[in-house]
Amino acid sequence: MAIVSACGILYLSLWCCYFYFNGKVTDSNGDTVPFHEALHHFFTSPWWTDLKQSLYDTYVFAQHHGWYEVYKQIIDLSDVTGEQNAYKVLGVTPTASQSEITGRWRSLSREYHPDKIKDPAKQREAQERFMEIQQAYEIISKIKTKRKRKNKQSVED
Repeated sequence: MAIVSACGILYLSLWCCYFYFNGKVTDSNGDTVPFHEALHHFFTSPWWTDLKQSLYDTYVFAQHHGWYEVYKQIIDLSDVTGEQNAYKVLGVTPTASQSEITGRWRSLSREYHPDKIKDPAKQREAQERFMEIQQAYEIISKIKTKRKRKNKQSVED
């Protein structure tokens, strides 16, 4: 088995060397570039160096905080609908009722309404926070309404 494995590895390495030195890649302009040059350009490209740095930063973060924290951040970042972020913005739990969500939205809207703040620098911050609160409320309300309709349909079926 060891001899067959060694022969297989030798055979594959010969093919890889052949393609590395004799292969050509055609770019989007129709120009042909030797494979070894294309591979060199790829590994020196900004995209690759950024990816390497991001992976290293993720590894260092995981060493300090644990892989579970990395997993939680990936889940938070993959929140396509923005539902989890909307709950954080309003400061309510996902199990909150619609009346609790509406009450929290009203109190935050009054607190951060741009017309209440006279300082122009703080007014800009308040306006951004106010818009964020409005968007969070819209997201949660739409999702809750969709779920209520879906549950009603499944009960009727």
